Amino acid sequence: MTKQNYLLSALTVLFLGIAFQANAIDRQSLAKYAASLKGKKCASLKTALQPLLKPKKTLAYGSGEGHTWSGFYKTDRNPKNNECYNRYSSEKFFFTSSTSSISGMNIEHSFPKSWWGGAKNVAAYKDLYHLYPSPSTGNSDKSNYPMDEVTNASIEEEGYDKIGTGKNVNSRAWEPGDRFKGDFARTYMYMAVAYGDLTFSEDGQKTMNNEAYPGLKPWASALYCKWSSADRVDSLERARNNAVALIEGNRNLFIDYPYLDEYVWGDSVDVAFDPTTSISTASDDDRYLQGGSNPDEPTTPDVPVDDDVYYFALVNHVEPEGQYLFVADNNGSLKAMKLWSGSKAYGYFEADDVTASNDTIKLSSLDNAYTIVADGTVYKITDSKNRYVWHDGTFKTISVSAAGSSKGSWTITPNADGTFRIAFTDNYYIQYSTKFNSYGCYPDVQGLMPKLFVRVNKNVTPTAIVSVVDNGLRQCNGNIYTVEGRLVGKDASVLAPGLYIRDGKKFVVR
Repeated sequence: MTKQNYLLSALTVLFLGIAFQANAIDRQSLAKYAASLKGKKCASLKTALQPLLKPKKTLAYGSGEGHTWSGFYKTDRNPKNNECYNRYSSEKFFFTSSTSSISGMNIEHSFPKSWWGGAKNVAAYKDLYHLYPSPSTGNSDKSNYPMDEVTNASIEEEGYDKIGTGKNVNSRAWEPGDRFKGDFARTYMYMAVAYGDLTFSEDGQKTMNNEAYPGLKPWASALYCKWSSADRVDSLERARNNAVALIEGNRNLFIDYPYLDEYVWGDSVDVAFDPTTSISTASDDDRYLQGGSNPDEPTTPDVPVDDDVYYFALVNHVEPEGQYLFVADNNGSLKAMKLWSGSKAYGYFEADDVTASNDTIKLSSLDNAYTIVADGTVYKITDSKNRYVWHDGTFKTISVSAAGSSKGSWTITPNADGTFRIAFTDNYYIQYSTKFNSYGCYPDVQGLMPKLFVRVNKNVTPTAIVSVVDNGLRQCNGNIYTVEGRLVGKDASVLAPGLYIRDGKKFVVR
C-alpha cells in the first residue's frame, strides 16, 4: 500500500469513528458499528441493517486509478504472485497493473444489474461487495440467471459454476461451486437487504419479491441460509470484507456475524439480535472457528499454500458434506480406499498406503477423498469425480455412477473400536480385504471396516478425536453457546431444549 493510499484509508477510518485496521476488525469495534441492531428481530432487523450495509462511497466503474479494477487489486489479489482470485472457474489470471483490467476478465455483477435496470448512477452498480473479477466466458454463460440449485447442467466445471435448470425457479439458473456457495450466499443476502428498496424486474422477481420483508423469496432465503451454514466464512472472505470496508466505508455484516441470516430469515427470527454478544468473525473472537491463513495474505478458500497439501483428521462421528478418507488399519499399516478408475462402472477399489501423525494424514491430492451428504436418516457418498458410490445388492463389488437413479443410500454407524460400519443394506458393508489389498462391499465379516478421516484446514490442529454420547449429541472439546452468544458450558447432555452452537455449527437439544 502506498503512503498516499494509507493516508486515505486512515482518513476513512477517522470519518467512520471506528477502529478499522487494514486487515482486521476487533469485536468491540464491530459491535460499535452494529450497535443500532441491538434488540431488533426479523423484519425490524432487516430494516435496521439497510443503512449499515449501504456504501458511504463507491469507486468509479472500470479501469484507472480510483476505479473498480484498482479496487480489485486490493480486494482480489494474491500478494505473493499477483494472481487474481477467480471464483467462477479454474482459469488462472494475473494482475499486471494496479489500475488496469485483466485481459480475458470482466467486472461481474454477481447480483445481476439487469434485475433493477443497471443504471450506473445507482450505488448497486458499483458496489464492490457484489462485484467480482470473472472470466469473460463465465460472465457470459452466467448471464442474468437466478442463483439456485441446478439440475440438468449444460455447462459445468468440477468445483466451480454449473449452468442448467433451477430447482426452485424452474428456468435457467446458475449454481456456484461448493467452495464458494457461502461466499455468494452472503453476497446475495447483503444485496437483498442493502438494495431491497430497488424495483426488481421479471427476472429479478424470481429471487426478490419487491416487498420490504422478506425481500428474498422464501426458497431463496432458505437456500442461501443453508449454503452459508455449509460453506463457512474463511480468511479470504474476511480479508475481502475488511478491504472493501476501507474503500466503501461499510461492511457486509453477514460475513462479520455468520449467523445473522438466521435472525433475519431463519430459525432465530423470534430472537432479538445483540451485536455485543453474538458470535462473530472478528479478529479477537475465537468462538467461530476461523479457517484459512493470515488475512494479510489471503489464499483460495480451503486450499493450503504449501504445495497443495491437504489435511485429514481422525474422527468418530460424521459431519455431513465433509470430505473423508476411508482408511483401514491393517496391523498398523494404513490403507486408504482409492478413487475407482477402472473401465467398468464397478469393481474392487484399490488401496493406497498412507501415514498418520497425531491422527492426521497429509496428502498432495484430493482424488481419494469422498464426500458424505446426509439424506434423511441415510447418507449419499460421492467421489472426487462427483459420481455416486453405491452397491447393487448382490455382488461384492462397489459401483459408481453419475446417474440419479443409482444414488446409493448408506447407513453409517460408528463402532466401539473407532471404525465405521458403512452399509448399503443390512448385510453388505464396505470392508478392506487384507488378502487382495482392495475394498469391496461384503455381506459378512470378510475384511476390515474403515476409520474415517475428515478434511480440515491446514491451520486447524486436531486436539482430540470427537466423541459421541449416548443421546446422540456430539460431545467435543469446543464450548457451547446459545444463539445469542452466551457460553453455557461443554456438556450437551445437561442443556435445556433449544438451539445451540458448538464449534461454529448449530445443533438442537430436544
